[in-house]
Amino acid sequence: MWLAAQQRLATVDRLLKIGIQIPAACAFCGYNLESFNHLFLDCTITKQLWSRLCSWLVYNRIIGDWKTELKWACKRAKSRAGTNAITSCVFAMTVILIWRERNKSRFEQAKFDDSKICREIVLHLHIREKDIIKWKEALQQLNWVP
Repeated sequence: MWLAAQQRLATVDRLLKIGIQIPAACAFCGYNLESFNHLFLDCTITKQLWSRLCSWLVYNRIIGDWKTELKWACKRAKSRAGTNAITSCVFAMTVILIWRERNKSRFEQAKFDDSKICREIVLHLHIREKDIIKWKEALQQLNWVP
């Protein structure tokens, strides 16, 4: 997550700058150059995933670019409220899973399945709920998979 926050992940545009030749198309949509900004929330597929998770968290908002969403998630992380802690956790997990799925797609030719990612995030949160008491009440409202 730290590398993502610093925009230091080895996306195609970064690899091309240092002379590593690989297919330039986004691993998800297949159309645009895979830049950091495109991969994280400019791509229609990743934006749709994050939008779906925000709706599940009961946030009715327009999804912005990477910097906007990172700032929004960091603001939530500063709060001690259960819902905000869950939101920042979901954001971090979304970023990590997008990167994992990008690598699977690029190197193992796996298909991106947003439903599988949503299930994985929800399951993780409900397992962590046992250790984090203040999440319990908030997660009772979120007992379905988006």
